[in-house]
Amino acid sequence: MTHTTAGTNFIYLYGVILAEELENTDVPAILGIDQKNVTIINFKELAAVITSVDPQKYSQQQIDLQLKDPDWLKEKAFHHHECISAIHNQFTILPMSFCTIFQKGENLITLLNEQYDAILQQLLRFKEKQEWNLKIYCNSQQAFSYVIHHNPNVLSLKENIANMPKGKKFIMKKKLDQLITNELEKEQSLWWERMEQQLQSIFSDSRLRKNWGREITERNEDMIVNCDFLIDKKKTEQFLTKVQELEHTFSASGCTFQVSGPWPPYHFSKEN
Repeated sequence: MTHTTAGTNFIYLYGVILAEELENTDVPAILGIDQKNVTIINFKELAAVITSVDPQKYSQQQIDLQLKDPDWLKEKAFHHHECISAIHNQFTILPMSFCTIFQKGENLITLLNEQYDAILQQLLRFKEKQEWNLKIYCNSQQAFSYVIHHNPNVLSLKENIANMPKGKKFIMKKKLDQLITNELEKEQSLWWERMEQQLQSIFSDSRLRKNWGREITERNEDMIVNCDFLIDKKKTEQFLTKVQELEHTFSASGCTFQVSGPWPPYHFSKEN
């Protein structure tokens, strides 16, 4: 694998891999974001996966303008992801954010030197691991029904209301509706705690993300969990099997599961 001499070009950084992994495998032949070959820059035990880019097209000012173009953003961001995924298929990678660019090689070397220990530690942590995402959706109607028929606090209040005079029943039914809503929120939190406990022995790390609204998911169900897991490759089948079991267990409460992966460790690359 040849080294890149950037000259007047800028350097686009896809990610950093372990140099030792290059002893048996070369970086795959990939055309970079600016139609130049992807190559590497070595620094001690690290290898930066890079490509040269035209300073006229990839200056910060020009990028800021291009980001306003949804077609450009979609095309280039997809390329960035595809390139990182191709590298991740063969190497342990610490992926960089979209459009991580250096004006010259010396700047990249300075970064690798200053962040050397942290980057190496992350790469060793990611070795033989993959990121998987689990989204859990909940059918509101089915979940409400489940709470009404199974939640002890709701069942208790329903029983009390049944023995009340008609005049008081009307007021208490409004309180019942509010109780059902409150208990549903508590139940969903408890459901996730139980699920996470059963997955605990499989994943090495997890990141809970913000749930997406229906305007993004375009689904009728509400998203109640959006979680990323860092999982050893050897435990992938165990993870997928356990997710299937959990979906079967929680189907009566209106839950459906959506798993995606494996991904490069995007959501574990920056420490909280």
